[in-house]
Amino acid sequence: MGFFSGCARMLLIIFNLIFWLSGAAILGVGIWILVDPNFKDYMKVITDGTNDTEFLKVSAYILIGFGAFIFLVGFCGCCGAIRASKCLLGFYIFFLVVVFAGELAAGIYVAVFRNDIDNKLKTGLKTSIEKNYIDKMKQTWDSLQKELKCCGGNNYTDYENSTWRQNQTANVKVPISCCVLENGKPKDETKCQELEADYYDKGCRGALLDWVNSHSSILIGVGCGIAGLQIIGLIAAICFCRHIDRDKYERS
Repeated sequence: MGFFSGCARMLLIIFNLIFWLSGAAILGVGIWILVDPNFKDYMKVITDGTNDTEFLKVSAYILIGFGAFIFLVGFCGCCGAIRASKCLLGFYIFFLVVVFAGELAAGIYVAVFRNDIDNKLKTGLKTSIEKNYIDKMKQTWDSLQKELKCCGGNNYTDYENSTWRQNQTANVKVPISCCVLENGKPKDETKCQELEADYYDKGCRGALLDWVNSHSSILIGVGCGIAGLQIIGLIAAICFCRHIDRDKYERS
């Protein structure tokens, strides 16, 4: 085996060991996003406010799928390099291209949604409170407001024309979850309901956007990092395939 062929083989084997570890990292990031204790409530509010699919959830499942698939791809690459099998290396190159295309599509999907989400949340969260706070979204919004220490989508005024507000007495202006808590109870419910003090005057939209941006940045960053590794592996596999035939020709 020639010097360049040997180098390509060694590079390919080393790369696939790293590639296996990256597959575990992708799998771990996907699972971490899904088991985030705040994930369910946050995404439920975002989905209700934007009428879009749960894009972070979809992207996390894509990462988990590709993380598991990478183990198979890495196995083909290692076996192909050790056995100098063009067939296995051909499958390996094909799988790398498939994974690369999938990660690119997922990255574009997340980036497009992230750039568009602010405008959708501005009106969507207010609509969610006005129409749905009284029934299916009440518990979710209460958990969100307590966790993020906020009130309403844009601010507490989102409750003014809500169905929930129409069913309250005159002195009840915001839900209890909008009041500053002390030992699990409103610090001063009277001042809170009069909107004088001890209530959260900022909306939840900003905090939700920060949460979406931080999680989507992790998804995009992991995808770009793995994509860079894949390019190295693709080049090494192609070079090794070319040298397999050359070595066979020189020995004949």
